Amino acid sequence: MFTLQKVIIVLLLFFNHHVFSEEFQFVDATFCPFICDSKVEGKEGFVIDILRDALATKNHTINFTIVPYKRALSMVRNGKAHALPAIYKMDAPDLIVGKTVIAIGNNQFFVRYDSDWKYTAIDSWKGISIGVIDGYTFNHQGFDKYLAHQKQRPNNKVVFISGENSYQRLFKLLISKRIDAILDDKAFIQYELNRFKAENNLDTAPLVISAGTLSKGENVVAYSPKHAEISKLLIEIIDPFVTDLYKTGKIEKYLARYGIN
Repeated sequence: MFTLQKVIIVLLLFFNHHVFSEEFQFVDATFCPFICDSKVEGKEGFVIDILRDALATKNHTINFTIVPYKRALSMVRNGKAHALPAIYKMDAPDLIVGKTVIAIGNNQFFVRYDSDWKYTAIDSWKGISIGVIDGYTFNHQGFDKYLAHQKQRPNNKVVFISGENSYQRLFKLLISKRIDAILDDKAFIQYELNRFKAENNLDTAPLVISAGTLSKGENVVAYSPKHAEISKLLIEIIDPFVTDLYKTGKIEKYLARYGIN
């Protein structure tokens, strides 16, 4: 027979589980190993792993959907999704961000293994053709301005790639000498290059080397201004969790699964 105290306990447990457990909508494009297509890679990327664990500490869950980058931005801006897992703050200053950096970016030029070109001068990129993922910026005022100019006046200096298998297509353009270099984060290139070589039976072949670092950046989780209260709640959960990972070195557990450091 239930006592009043037992009834209260049952009601508290019920409300704790059913009312205070929420599922949040996160969207983004794939850029492994930060964010991966689990159907292809068998895992979601270390950023998603971190976010799932962070929200699980408060009994919340993530419904993560892969969509093209520009669509993801639009969905978060107009409130159709709660957040983007990783983005440079400067890429969407209208979105809400916390104080924690979830992943450090390291943007480098990559060229064919037999290329002599190096990034040595501020605007030395003007003398080559470059492939980039459409919509990405690189935390470098001069180069980002150059990209915007090339986007408005298309020519053969910059090739913008979007859609499925973007990195694989970039590698093919580079190897076939249709472009001179690729610019992207070192972690993305190394991860995707290993996959490209394995899929094309090129495991031991030298293909791509770094030609210099353009910039470094800070990837943050960006939240929807249309859901200000939810954004605040998410920041209060995620920021302390991520801070602790880097402070204690626990971040290595997440990175090791993807072969990065």
